[in-house]
Amino acid sequence: MTPPSRTHPDYSHGLLVHDNDEELLEGTRAFVEQGLASGDQVLVHGTRDRVALLHEALGTHPRLDYGFDDELYLDPTRTLFAYQRKLAARTEPTRLWVTGTVPLGCDAAAQAAWNRYESAVDEALGAYPFRALCAYDTRTSPAAVIAAARATHSTVSNGPASGASPDYVAPAAFLADPLARVPAPPTSPPSVATTVIHLGDLTRARHLLGTSARSGSAVSSQTIEQVLIAVNEVAANGLVHGRAPVHISLWTDVDVLTCLIEDSGPGNLDPMTGFRCPDGREHMGLWVARQLVDDLFIGDSPSAGCRVLLTAT
Repeated sequence: MTPPSRTHPDYSHGLLVHDNDEELLEGTRAFVEQGLASGDQVLVHGTRDRVALLHEALGTHPRLDYGFDDELYLDPTRTLFAYQRKLAARTEPTRLWVTGTVPLGCDAAAQAAWNRYESAVDEALGAYPFRALCAYDTRTSPAAVIAAARATHSTVSNGPASGASPDYVAPAAFLADPLARVPAPPTSPPSVATTVIHLGDLTRARHLLGTSARSGSAVSSQTIEQVLIAVNEVAANGLVHGRAPVHISLWTDVDVLTCLIEDSGPGNLDPMTGFRCPDGREHMGLWVARQLVDDLFIGDSPSAGCRVLLTAT
């Protein structure tokens, strides 16, 4: 399969799977040299020991930068939209080339979030002149991580050459893959639930949800405020582009807030809506909401309408 439509002709998201440092150096050097020869800016990132290895091999250049994963890759959502903002703000008529590692999650849920990040890159960054080569080490990456990487990169590299990946799955379809581990809403009763009919009802709903979140969770007040803004944007989107009533359910835990927003419209909203920087006002709220929470998932409600599940810690 190919990346989403509306993809920039100078966009690519490639994969380098390597078994040893020699293969890593060969593939990275070919990518960096091509980027520099094109007159573009290149970023090489990774763990601190990996960056030291690559820096020694590649040297310095005015258009070559190095970065550390523990500074650039703090969490999937923040990383993805930081790249988007950087690319959207660029005024130079050149491409940005980025190569390095993507962090391994500390557990299955965290790893799945990074798997989904790799898939969403094509949707969030595909409109820009951006070239990426993600390196995965078979010595440290479990087989499931390598499988996810093959499914989320449209090209694969064996060093100097690259070609289309036969295992690539488009971002919306990847969400149905077990490797994506898209969570389901909690089965327990929500801490609070409310229904909004008009946009004017959202102030009352925010107050009700905020009171429950502050009394039932230990997440920061900043996180709560961001969740309330995100819920407001999603619910408003449901009222404007879907159909009233919109039902909102919130589950509060010590370290996580989970919210489900369901409208009564026709459903069938693209699950990748809100990743691309919108050209106009349509679905601007979902783009804002995605940046305020850890995860946001769009699907169809079993009872009809659109369902949006979001989580924040």
